[in-house]
Amino acid sequence: MKMREFRLIEIASKIFKVKGENILVGAGQHDAAIVKIGEKNVVLTADNLHEKADFPKGMTAEEMGHMALAVNLSDLAACGANPLYFLHTITIRDGIDDEFFERILIGMEKLAKRYEIAIVGGDIDFGDELYISGFALGIADRIVTQSNAKIGDGVYLTGLLGKAQLSLEQLFSGMSRENIAYPKSLFTPEPRIFEGMEIAKHANSMTDISDSLAISLNLISEKSGVSIVLDENLIPLDHLTEYVSQDKALELFLYSGGDYELVYTSKKKSFGFKIGEVVEGKGVWLKKGDKFSRIEFKGYSHL
Repeated sequence: MKMREFRLIEIASKIFKVKGENILVGAGQHDAAIVKIGEKNVVLTADNLHEKADFPKGMTAEEMGHMALAVNLSDLAACGANPLYFLHTITIRDGIDDEFFERILIGMEKLAKRYEIAIVGGDIDFGDELYISGFALGIADRIVTQSNAKIGDGVYLTGLLGKAQLSLEQLFSGMSRENIAYPKSLFTPEPRIFEGMEIAKHANSMTDISDSLAISLNLISEKSGVSIVLDENLIPLDHLTEYVSQDKALELFLYSGGDYELVYTSKKKSFGFKIGEVVEGKGVWLKKGDKFSRIEFKGYSHL
C-alpha cells in the first residue's frame, strides 16, 4: 500500500500541477507546498491520521493530539520553516466522550505552546472511526527541498532511526508500553523544528523521515538527479542491537518509519552525524567494504 500511496500522489500532482510566479514549490514536489505572499515564503502542509493505522494500542488521547500536530510540524521542519498556525479536523466515533475529545485537544495545545504555534480553529464531524487531520502554515527564510542535492555533499541525520518501529513491533508482540524500548519515539515523537531552521541556512536538500530513510533518500536521489551512497560503517546500530540482531537492526534503521528525524545533504554538518555522501549516478546504495547493495524504495505502510 505504501507504493500505491506514492502513485496516488503522482496522479494528484499531475491534476493539480499549476504554474505561477507565486507558486515556488507545488503539489508533489516536496513535503509541503511553498508559495510567495508579499515578501514571505509561506509553507503549507496537511496530514491525516486515523485510529486503526496511526494510533497504537495503549496510546492516550493526549498523545493522539500530540501526534496529529507533530506530523504536520515535521513537514514544516523539513522545509526549514518557522511554524505559525495550525487547523484541525477531527472525526469522532461512538464511544469517544467529551472528556476524551478534550484530552486530544490538550495534547495538541501542549506541543503547540512549546513551539509558540497558534491553533486557530478547525472542524468537528462524526463517523465510524477516529480521524485527526491537520493543516499547518509556516514561514521559511530560505527554500530547501528534496530537489537540490549536490555531488560532493555529505548525507547527515539529526538523530537515530528505527526506535519507533522497534517499539511498535515489541508492542505487537505482547509487551506492555511500560516495557518497550523507546515509548517516547512511538507515542510522542518530537518534530525537529529548531534543527530544521538552522540546517536550512546551508543545506542543499532536506526532508523528514516519516516513512523510512530509504524512501526519503530515494526521493532526494530521483528529484536531484544524483546517487547517494551510505557507508555501513557510519550507521550507528547500538541502540537497536541491544534488542535485535545486527541484520534486523540495519533493516529497522533503513526501512522503518515514524522517527521524524531530518536527513539533509550539505557541504557541512550543523546537527547530527554523517552516514554517507552524494555522488554521480542514480539510486541509493549501501557500501560495505568494497561491495554495494541497492537500498530499495520501501518503508512503513499506513495500512
